Amino acid sequence: MPHTSTLSVLEAGHRERTVMRSLLNLAGVRNGGGSWQVIEEPGGDVVIVDVDNEDGETRWRSLREGGYSPIALTRRREFAADHVLHKPLRSREFLELLDRVTSGRPGAAVVEADAPEAAESLPPTEWVGLDQPEEPDHATLAEHLRRQTWTGPVVLEAAGWPRLVIDPGSGSWFYDGSIGDMTPKLFSRPMAAGAGRPVSSADLVDEVESLVRRPLSELKWFAGLAQSRGKLHPDLLGETELMLTQAPGEAMKHERFARLARILIRAPLGIDELHRQSGEAPENIAAFLNACYTTGRLLVNRSARVAGF
Repeated sequence: MPHTSTLSVLEAGHRERTVMRSLLNLAGVRNGGGSWQVIEEPGGDVVIVDVDNEDGETRWRSLREGGYSPIALTRRREFAADHVLHKPLRSREFLELLDRVTSGRPGAAVVEADAPEAAESLPPTEWVGLDQPEEPDHATLAEHLRRQTWTGPVVLEAAGWPRLVIDPGSGSWFYDGSIGDMTPKLFSRPMAAGAGRPVSSADLVDEVESLVRRPLSELKWFAGLAQSRGKLHPDLLGETELMLTQAPGEAMKHERFARLARILIRAPLGIDELHRQSGEAPENIAAFLNACYTTGRLLVNRSARVAGF
């Protein structure tokens, strides 16, 4: 099956995205028949940020601080970045940069996109757990959602966060913006349970006025996916067997995650076996499993004890 890669284009205009889509059709041929999908949210195999506006440069710097190496799209010849794509877009520069950052060379902006030719040759992987906050009531947003810290409607009031309204009862969340406006670094920050200010059902109507209603599963998936790069939730470490009860819809929109979901829904597997069968990069497997665990679709079998969340 041809491999589908994803390009996140952030803070750019419609024209730039249209040109990139056309050029990526050519890149698909060069990549052995694979295809590319352009999205306007974070999380792609390659991330390009237009830094020629204040919001774009702020987004680019936030991603850098969060441990990523996004491509800077700019007219400025002097802009200092590991990877720079200059305006106006030129096919050779764009495709050569794309090829370079997806080839796994030092300084690449993405994890390896293709599975190794022989999965059996994969070296042993040391799986690292997420750092846990010292305060008992502090956790990442993903962990609060997984634990069901808030059973009724709340308005999220945490430093650095945009205003979110979460209504677990209806399986909804409300936000005046795109989920792409929230950088991955946000989701790694622990917050107190009290950051969710309870609101009554009557006040909820006023709180969500003019906000866009979204499925809570979307927020759970993205929060779980982005809460830490390359580290597993501690509950998933050790001698465990994992199995999906149902493939999250968000996973099936991404070819690599869809492949992992199809493997994990067949039968229980250990993490090392999932790594061997999929040939996927460990950081992608960790992000995928964390997101599945947050959404409540992952069964964890530890010492013959099954805990479903």
